[in-house]
Amino acid sequence: MARSRHARRALPLLLLSHSRASLSASSSPSGSDCSLFAINGSSSAAAAYFTHYRFYDFRNISDPQPPPAGASSGLTASHTTNDSSWHLDWSARDQAKGAANRRSIPVDYLPENVFVETVNGSSADYSSYLTLATSRLKNDTQSAAEIDFIPSSDVVYISLRVLARVSGAAGAVAGIFTYNSDVSESDIEILTHDPESQVRYSTQPTTYADTGAPITGATVNATIPSENWQTWNVHRLDWLPGQIASWADGLRLHTSTVNVQNGTAGSRVILDMWSNGGLFSGDMDLGGRAVMEVQWIEMAFNVSGGSVGQGGTVCDIDKAVGSPVPVANSGGASTLPSWKGVALICFGVLASLWFC
Repeated sequence: MARSRHARRALPLLLLSHSRASLSASSSPSGSDCSLFAINGSSSAAAAYFTHYRFYDFRNISDPQPPPAGASSGLTASHTTNDSSWHLDWSARDQAKGAANRRSIPVDYLPENVFVETVNGSSADYSSYLTLATSRLKNDTQSAAEIDFIPSSDVVYISLRVLARVSGAAGAVAGIFTYNSDVSESDIEILTHDPESQVRYSTQPTTYADTGAPITGATVNATIPSENWQTWNVHRLDWLPGQIASWADGLRLHTSTVNVQNGTAGSRVILDMWSNGGLFSGDMDLGGRAVMEVQWIEMAFNVSGGSVGQGGTVCDIDKAVGSPVPVANSGGASTLPSWKGVALICFGVLASLWFC
């Protein structure tokens, strides 16, 4: 459902060139140079290939404080982090919004609602995680959280994966999505007033502007394999040419061809936790609080006007979380196909890569 919540300050767009995708030892066990990043098939039996890769690991951050200075990873082809330097690539939204209509309340997006939290108790898998929190305040406003990917607000096609859980008071929305405008947006949304088994997948707009009637196929409610979004689940959104594929825990639950962004304009990548007391989010009780907790964010993506370097290797991001695995050689120099300057996505088996 379009919510007109995204008026925001401008984010920096850093159009930095790169010659090759050089993976660090932490992100590729062999240290191979990767020119393309492959995902498993969202389009029938085909694979998709991307020029950029990021992995943000919040599982064992010993010092959660932001670094005092530094630059974002820009558009270097590959970047991974497992410390507080994640702040350099993600901006916490800082904006007060008035009520959208008479049925809603004002929303304040505050950076302090985004923080790394230490685990209470012991876990063999993680000692910390990223938290996005939203709360209903006594002054009848909603305090909310959002992070925006800084290196590019011009992402064109992406495979976005987030290991997350959601909990707390009814009347909140956890969002994982790409955003160009309120009528050009692809969403994974968890509503805390929904059943714990249900996740909503949408491509905006979901209703007709003139009548308000729902657009068939623009939104679905799916049952995730765990049947519980309060436990840890890998939520995945693949925006590919002509389709949006939505996944949970390795299973593709929905594929949409309705309102799919055509790649002529780029999008932001956003995670948020919010409510406005309206019909969509629901009205949180006074003093209520809900959170989305995130162990890691992984994304392979393209950017408008990008290019592929000389030679290098195709690396599969599905074989090991956070560690792309070399699987094939890209066969020398190439440039991106002309989808109005859009970066590369190819469909076909790896053996046919040179035909992309």
